[in-house]
Amino acid sequence: MPKLKILLDFLKDRSNAKISGQYNPSCIINEILFLQNNTELSSNTLYLTTTFDKSLFISEYNILIVTHKINKNTNALQIETQDSVEKIYKLIYEFMLIKYRLYEKKYEIHNSLYNCNDTNKILNIGEYYLSNPIFILDTSYRIIARSTTAVSVVDDIQNYNGESYLLVDTVNMMKKNKCIDNIYSSNRAFFHFSDKNLIFCGIRINNVTVSYICVLQKYRQFTEDDLELTNTLSQTLSIQLQRDNSFINSSGLEEEYYLMDLLMNRIDNLHYIKQRLETVNFKLNKNILLISIPFCQTYQDYHYNTGLKQLINTAKNILGNCISAYYEDMIIFMVSKRDDEVLSKNANKKFEDFLILNNLKAGISLIFENLLETKEFYVQSKYALKLAEHLNIDSRILYFKNYMEYYLFYISQNLDIKVPKIELHTLIHPLIKKLIDIEKNNNTELLKTLTIYLESNRNANDASKKLNIHRSTFFYRFHKIEELLNVSLNNSDILFKLELSLKILKFQKYI
Repeated sequence: MPKLKILLDFLKDRSNAKISGQYNPSCIINEILFLQNNTELSSNTLYLTTTFDKSLFISEYNILIVTHKINKNTNALQIETQDSVEKIYKLIYEFMLIKYRLYEKKYEIHNSLYNCNDTNKILNIGEYYLSNPIFILDTSYRIIARSTTAVSVVDDIQNYNGESYLLVDTVNMMKKNKCIDNIYSSNRAFFHFSDKNLIFCGIRINNVTVSYICVLQKYRQFTEDDLELTNTLSQTLSIQLQRDNSFINSSGLEEEYYLMDLLMNRIDNLHYIKQRLETVNFKLNKNILLISIPFCQTYQDYHYNTGLKQLINTAKNILGNCISAYYEDMIIFMVSKRDDEVLSKNANKKFEDFLILNNLKAGISLIFENLLETKEFYVQSKYALKLAEHLNIDSRILYFKNYMEYYLFYISQNLDIKVPKIELHTLIHPLIKKLIDIEKNNNTELLKTLTIYLESNRNANDASKKLNIHRSTFFYRFHKIEELLNVSLNNSDILFKLELSLKILKFQKYI
């Protein structure tokens, strides 16, 4: 039922009245009566009268005097209006009836938690009272639930791998109109009027917006009461989603769901995922790597764990252009740079200091380009951690490129055990990939030269003869490879890694 202040504000608007006197604005009014002699007063009733009786106004009860002129000599609650007391009574009664009906609807929505205990059924009860289609979307614009009539709405929606998403153009329009900003900054439902009339309301868990409601005006026009109903639906769904553990690993960051989609192979359209990533503050460059940091939550629910949030934000400041997620008890970062070394020496040192300070370790995948292979390289980052532990290597930053041969040993010893496998083509060292790209663009003989050199047991004379070139030509190519790859080919460890990659390519009949 309405508070006294809301009721009085309504009277001011409807009857062009002036309100004067003292009252408790937060008092809930359950009933309205005419004041009679010898009435036994109730604290949650508003009494109307046209008579000034000083003895009554000593009490704490709500007595509203309807008058044509305010009496300034008393603190009694008065309404100055040209309407009769009977008309004021009728206005208040109608107002309270509307509020009562609204309260009943809100109660039914909230009570659906206990009667239904199911997100879709709760949505359908919300749809019954809002009389319009309702969607729930996560912060990457993936539709995670729909009411019954919303299922038939296909405008502005794309489907991939059984999942439904808003069109990128629609997302960009929402951002341009500051609609997304409003969802994140407001804890109340609001109207959004554009080519379509919509109501949006964030669903918050522990003050973090993890998803949001979108109501589409399709079957009837919106009213102000629809905002109240949507607020109640949001609160109800917040509780239900926590029951379902739908967002137990969620930071509520818009970017998190993009990375989650890639880690779980939800998207198989490269163009589409690139478009979606453009809607967040992440620039997709040529070179990408995955970083995984094991971290067990202090609390069952991510949102209570302020330490985890702080770790993510600090690491992001060090890593630069990246997106993050918390998945499978791992803090995961996707970092993308134009440089061949995605982590510069300076960033690498700062990141190592950060890990030491927080007693953490990080597994880092090979550099890759194809976003659709994100899951493969995530597995690499996990293997870097696993293999380093097996080898008793006490380092904070563990690059998978240093453990590729040990991965092959590990797999060969576990053929009868179901362990995650990595596609062979994703084990190619980034320097070999770079050399292949150079070969394609410049039609050089550098890859062939390096291959023959390694097959010749690293003997320059034998390699020159097999290549049918002068020894000086061989060394020109040899040093050219070093210059382009920025490595020393006298480093036996580097050469071994490159040789392993070349053997994989040969096995796959690429060379």
